[in-house]
Amino acid sequence: MVQGTKLGFLLVSVTMAYDLRQMITEKKYIRTYRILTVILSSLLIILILSAWIRESLFSEWKRYQHEFIDIIEKMAESIGADRDFVGVEVGIREYDLQDLIRIDRCITCHLGIDDPGMVNVMQPHSAHTGEYLNDHQPQRFGCTICHGGQGRALDKETAFGRNADAYWSSPLLDQPYIQSSCGKCHLALFTEGNELAGTEIFRIGQQVFNREGCLGCHRARGVGVTVGPDLTEQGEKTKHEYNFQNVKGEQTVSNWLKEHFRDPEMVSPGSQMLKISLQEEELEALVTFVMGLARPEIPYTYYSVETLNELKGARNLLNGIQIFQYCCSACHGKEREGKNYNEYKTGVPALSNRDFLSMASSELIRFTVLNGRGTRPMASWFPEFSGLFVQEVDSLIQLIRNGRLFQSSFDGMKNRHGNHGRGQIIYHSHCRMCHGENGEGQVGLALNNPDIQKTITDMFYYLTIRNGRYNTAMPSWFWFDDQEMSDLLALIRSWGSRYSILPGSYLPEGDPQKGFLQFHYLCSRCHGEFGEGETGPSILNKNFLAVADNEYLYRTIAFGRARTAMFGWKGQEAGQEIIKENQIADIIAYMRSVMDKTWDYIYPGTNPGNMEEGRKIFISHCAGCHGENGNGILAPQLHNQDFLNAATNGYIMATITLGRTGTDMPSWGRGDEKHPALSGKERQDVVAFVRSWQVIKIKRWEYVTPLEK
Repeated sequence: MVQGTKLGFLLVSVTMAYDLRQMITEKKYIRTYRILTVILSSLLIILILSAWIRESLFSEWKRYQHEFIDIIEKMAESIGADRDFVGVEVGIREYDLQDLIRIDRCITCHLGIDDPGMVNVMQPHSAHTGEYLNDHQPQRFGCTICHGGQGRALDKETAFGRNADAYWSSPLLDQPYIQSSCGKCHLALFTEGNELAGTEIFRIGQQVFNREGCLGCHRARGVGVTVGPDLTEQGEKTKHEYNFQNVKGEQTVSNWLKEHFRDPEMVSPGSQMLKISLQEEELEALVTFVMGLARPEIPYTYYSVETLNELKGARNLLNGIQIFQYCCSACHGKEREGKNYNEYKTGVPALSNRDFLSMASSELIRFTVLNGRGTRPMASWFPEFSGLFVQEVDSLIQLIRNGRLFQSSFDGMKNRHGNHGRGQIIYHSHCRMCHGENGEGQVGLALNNPDIQKTITDMFYYLTIRNGRYNTAMPSWFWFDDQEMSDLLALIRSWGSRYSILPGSYLPEGDPQKGFLQFHYLCSRCHGEFGEGETGPSILNKNFLAVADNEYLYRTIAFGRARTAMFGWKGQEAGQEIIKENQIADIIAYMRSVMDKTWDYIYPGTNPGNMEEGRKIFISHCAGCHGENGNGILAPQLHNQDFLNAATNGYIMATITLGRTGTDMPSWGRGDEKHPALSGKERQDVVAFVRSWQVIKIKRWEYVTPLEK
């Protein structure tokens, strides 16, 4: 019993001791917490008081306002004038720009912004330069929409937003970059003559942008292609959207753009953008312009009419010169001189090259412009993809075709006395490779054929030589002058009799529908279903039909052509009837009815070459530049479906025969010290081999309208 009582007391004592110790510990903690609370509260009060004192007595904006009041007081005293200072109260001022979804407090420091008496005062008290505020009232536009910076800020560093550690999307802009802000509302990219005061550098940048053909790879306001980024909203990108890893100097948008233009591959590894060589002033101007490419989300009432129309897609039509400059000159050169394979790995055709212009038809150029060239930088400029209008594409094609500057006229030629001796020199240099040494014919027509001599007029000869016959191997010799034309015609006429009118010939009016059936059954077996030429020549060719009158066609169909497979159809039995003048007239009527027809495809046309023989010649003479498989090493890629669907056999034959002046492509028809002359049969074999690479047929775009004239 006693032992149990002692044990109970012992347990009670231990419990009480534990409780007492716990109470003492809790009091220590409470005391500590109270001390910390007092200290922290005191610090907080001190901080609040410091901030209040700083804001009340030492804030930057208040200092500027007091300076402003002092300045205007001194100005008033100097002229002995009284000035009412009631309106100049110290306090924060702001523009609540609800349309622009921003608040600008810039006028808190810039009190003299609209005061004409503050023109010669230093910043931030000076009046705004120029007459910009007449059309850009601060109450409606604010400040940061043009100048950049952080509109809500009340100190210089924060307002400028240039601190590298600060995340502010639009730092304050200095000259000349502030001019880029004008582009947000006033830039009309496709309207010339839209000058604005104070945007001189910006406009120079636009000229550089256009001159360098930037839309050839980029897209802006719906026009251009997407080889590179769309630039429509490039000016809205902040510095945080750029990678400065490879950029020297300050980390600003303007510096990134400048370094990128200097060396695109260095700043953006993998970039396909070509280097552009610019003076520092032009580089600065281009940067300013690109920073102004924007489409800010602001009410339409802030935009100029021209800018608003462009953003809606309702822009002005561009002419061919403008389109080439904006979209083509970066690759093809400002003078259409192209780039060789030393300058650019895939080369770029010279569109001003005389040989190219003499051989390339409107159909070839149009097909290439609209379809592009697969595996090559040449993109498709079909209106749906490029944003160009149909009329603009046609205008561009016509511009290229107009590179043929004719140096002769028919009347001028007829007024010259032709010398067949001089004509022989011209013929030997330019014509014999296809027409034979003495006009006996080879790849081309036998010019000494008596039937041809009697049926072809001087005008026919002249126009054929001058204009060529596109999509065939007959190029345009547009650079021959009157005397050269007269000399060449004198030589051709020396081989046979002159043109004579067929006595008593009469051609009734034909029926093109009946003519279609006659053509199909009688003519297509040699001349092709679409007149493109198979074993016979191309006869539904626009160039041919433009110079061949009905009498020529009648005589050729009716009486044939000696020493060729073309026999006379007049009097021949076809089906259940004898071919007479009426049936021939029907065929001619059909041929005339499809003269301007645009066929679904560009048909290759005739070529009797042997593919296997052509393979041997190609590997021996052509593979070194074009590649054994035609993939293009130091010369154009021939094993290309876009090329093969655009280029006829005649175009390929003409290129092989005459070469391409100013390039490494020699004339295989003439030959030279390094390259043997290939016979007509050998050249036909090479054409057959190149044609064997075509495995698909690409249909022409439906909108295409002929421009050939």
